[in-house]
Amino acid sequence: MRNKSLILLVILCLLLPAAVGARSLLNVSLGFGAAYSPDETTEFSLGMQNPDNWLFGGELSARLAFLQAQAMIFPIECGERETGVLMIGMGSLSLPVVGSLIALELGGGVGVTYIPSNDSDSKAYYALPGGNMADAEDKTFSEAVWDSPVYLQAGLGTEIGPIGIKLRYLMESKTTLGSVLTHDAWWGAFDIEKGTLSLALALKMF
Repeated sequence: MRNKSLILLVILCLLLPAAVGARSLLNVSLGFGAAYSPDETTEFSLGMQNPDNWLFGGELSARLAFLQAQAMIFPIECGERETGVLMIGMGSLSLPVVGSLIALELGGGVGVTYIPSNDSDSKAYYALPGGNMADAEDKTFSEAVWDSPVYLQAGLGTEIGPIGIKLRYLMESKTTLGSVLTHDAWWGAFDIEKGTLSLALALKMF
């Protein structure tokens, strides 16, 4: 009896946000967008005219009721000749605040920076916090995830038919995923290193 009640409660938790928010229970979308990401030495409002402070990338997101998972990819430049990719995986809550028109998105995840081999003389590596670099041949991807910084996000999203628009503020923490989980010090994730303002346009796939 207790198990049946628990299952019923879970089903109601999944269906209620869709019913109240008048939006689909399931949404899988593919999107692209721009992100304004100045370095730590630049005042946030003063670096928008510098093209080096802008990133352009894509994302894949999936939402079941109010639970959402996102994968974002941004090509980046590291140094004068090196190019790489910033990969951010995020889990979040998508909570309707104005019917189906506007949803509040709050979540957290981890960001991994990978620099592939750009020429015959260089090796692929992971760029880690503190300016550290780890050879991709010596460190697995899962180990790089463990040693990469935590990311937090707060934003607003809207769905108009098959089109979605998301305005988010991404916060890179000074704390790595491994240090948060190993030491059970989740509050360390709120020690923010830098912020990024992101605007993305998404197309619903199903």
